[in-house]
Amino acid sequence: MPDSQTRLPLVDLRADDLEIEHYAALLDSLGIGLLSFAADGSVHLRNSRASDLLGDTPTIWEDENGQQLTDDQRLEMQVLHTRQAVHQRAMGIRNPPSGTQTWCKGSAFPVFSDDGKLRRVLLILADLRQHGRMASDRQQLPTHDPLTEVFNQRYIQLLLDDEVRRARRYGTPFALALMAIDRLGDFSQADAIHAEPRVLAKVGQLMCENLRQFDMIGRFGSDQFLLILPNVRVSEAMFGLERLRELVEASHWTGSEPLLTISGGVTEYTGEDTPVLIEHVASLLTAACEAGHNRLCVNMDMF
Repeated sequence: MPDSQTRLPLVDLRADDLEIEHYAALLDSLGIGLLSFAADGSVHLRNSRASDLLGDTPTIWEDENGQQLTDDQRLEMQVLHTRQAVHQRAMGIRNPPSGTQTWCKGSAFPVFSDDGKLRRVLLILADLRQHGRMASDRQQLPTHDPLTEVFNQRYIQLLLDDEVRRARRYGTPFALALMAIDRLGDFSQADAIHAEPRVLAKVGQLMCENLRQFDMIGRFGSDQFLLILPNVRVSEAMFGLERLRELVEASHWTGSEPLLTISGGVTEYTGEDTPVLIEHVASLLTAACEAGHNRLCVNMDMF
């Protein structure tokens, strides 16, 4: 099993260009820029937020120390050369005519064709200034759970409603998972009052670090997390979620604490309304817990 420092690989994207356009629209709605590059490094598509960040004139890309990046150091070029994803790098986008600079958190991901060839590279840019504004606005309109730093229950349900509408309109698939920490109360018995919040925060962190950039994670109830996984079938989603389950199990805890594990129910959208979809994954989660915990339960009729 992987150790606690292992980063899980992304489920390989095999999206066609229409699906990438839908991704671009999704990220636009979240205030995140997306550029799609062809295999020769040319820009194939960029969403409105990316256009806002880059402007209409040539830009200079800089690293976290303000040093200009060469072409080969650009994130999309690294992916083109290595076929490996690059995660959450701080970078500056400088506009020479105006002298303005925007700091972003960038990630880049390969998109493969069915024969395994690299077909596209997706560059995702999150404006750090915007995230700062979001953080300052949370007292007025909270979107995140302050303990786990994932979306709160109200907001993740709004995102799920949006994803259902998008799937109905465009016919794109998505998977949904409801994950729970097994026997969370046992940690408090082993380590007094601060154990449960610490365990919840740790699991939330592992999910944020080891799922895809555009997967959506929200706290759901006291010990559960709702995961929206766009543009994957349930069979594909199971690979990444099973690796996540193994990573949580392999996380290092002191010997006096119980083994940390999670259970989950996983399904795929097939036309249901949001409440029915949540009820379905909740019943699958219950089945996983009743079967002994530390496992995922999925409707095998979907395979």
